[in-house]
Amino acid sequence: MKHCLVILVLFFSVSTNAQSVGQDKSYIMSDRFPLEKYSKMKKIQKQLEKINIYDITYNSFDNTKVKGFLLLPNEEGKKYPVIIYNRGGNGSYGMVNDQYIVTFLSKIASKGFVIIGSQLRGSEGSEGTDEFGGKDIDDVMSLIKIINTIKIADTSKIAQIGWSRGGITNFQLLKRTKKIRTTINIAGPSDILKTKRKEMFVVYQNRVRNYALDSVYYSNKISPIFQIDSVLNKKESFLFMHGDQDENVALFNSKELYKKTRRNGYKSKFILFKNSEHSLFNQVEKAINDIVSWLSQELI
Repeated sequence: MKHCLVILVLFFSVSTNAQSVGQDKSYIMSDRFPLEKYSKMKKIQKQLEKINIYDITYNSFDNTKVKGFLLLPNEEGKKYPVIIYNRGGNGSYGMVNDQYIVTFLSKIASKGFVIIGSQLRGSEGSEGTDEFGGKDIDDVMSLIKIINTIKIADTSKIAQIGWSRGGITNFQLLKRTKKIRTTINIAGPSDILKTKRKEMFVVYQNRVRNYALDSVYYSNKISPIFQIDSVLNKKESFLFMHGDQDENVALFNSKELYKKTRRNGYKSKFILFKNSEHSLFNQVEKAINDIVSWLSQELI
């Protein structure tokens, strides 16, 4: 009997806080932070007063259970643009953690955006094995079904932000859907075979499907520079952001992507962050302002 009461309390707690989301059996939501902790966090991070943050567990296209996250503005009665956030790293390395949500994503969401993202298969708490440009893309595509159940989401105004490896995800999604109106690519690779970090080739061997059969062919198949000709939405716009001290993904990657999107006739902008490295740690607030400014312009 006690277990039943606990389940009921949890159910009504989440339901009360998540009235902005419709009923859908393909995923479940839970509060990201305990309410008492969240209340204390709001005193330090004022933007948290404007949003609710949830963990989600959902079924991907092949019924693999995958973890994700959802940030919702808590003022109802209006529709908000949607951002799909595509994480970096691989496996459990680079998962979107509490600090990242609080210091970066929540500050964007508090400006009036629904933000949703996948932790991807093979990460801690998710089933399956992570891939680059493979089933991970289907994990993100599956989020669109969830977006359609969010009552306050304006599904005509969807953007995506991809950081580092998330840039690969960005351009793979653009080959599969026209729903994304604008793309923000932060410190993402252009051609993975041009990477200067030798250790990354071990990652590619483990994460890129069929890499061992033909490393060039299958690397090109997922490298963003080779996907631009296949973007479905010909009205897509692009914002590229990169630090000039980035030692993980060299600056030339964003410049290459920027130049090719321009040549292909897309609206495209490049912002250089001087004296910043891969995480843009020392200029995060500027990055947030640039992102919000771009989205406010492109998702009119």
